[in-house]
Amino acid sequence: MVAVEWVDHTADVGFRVRGDSREAVFESAAHALFSIMLDVATVRVRTRHSVQVSANRLEELLVEWLSELLAQKDLNGQVFSHFQVNIDERDGSYRLIGDAWGEPLDRDRHQPKTEVKGVSYLGLRVGMEQSGLWIAQVVVDV
Repeated sequence: MVAVEWVDHTADVGFRVRGDSREAVFESAAHALFSIMLDVATVRVRTRHSVQVSANRLEELLVEWLSELLAQKDLNGQVFSHFQVNIDERDGSYRLIGDAWGEPLDRDRHQPKTEVKGVSYLGLRVGMEQSGLWIAQVVVDV
């Protein structure tokens, strides 16, 4: 179970996730994104969607990752419940290679909730806290 801390935000939805690694917070952020839109517990692991994105900063990489997953929902009707990523850094830029598992949206079973339009750069944060845990903070446009 992913622990999500929901952040008050005037017009949109914000959340924070923490984990032992940057990969863990990217995976948890994806889980939180889909939990805004539907009941993630009802999404079966039937198909896999592979993602490769790159960016100069971890914050930009997180936006690219989440935006790609959101695009799969919007364009292909795919929703996801399980995520796995690997992030490496080379020559001052980051590359994420990841997978998302899920299935086509079933409105009766998945119980759609709030529609997410996009991932915002407002309040975006990825980094390590003093405790040694990684944190990601995200605001999405609804």
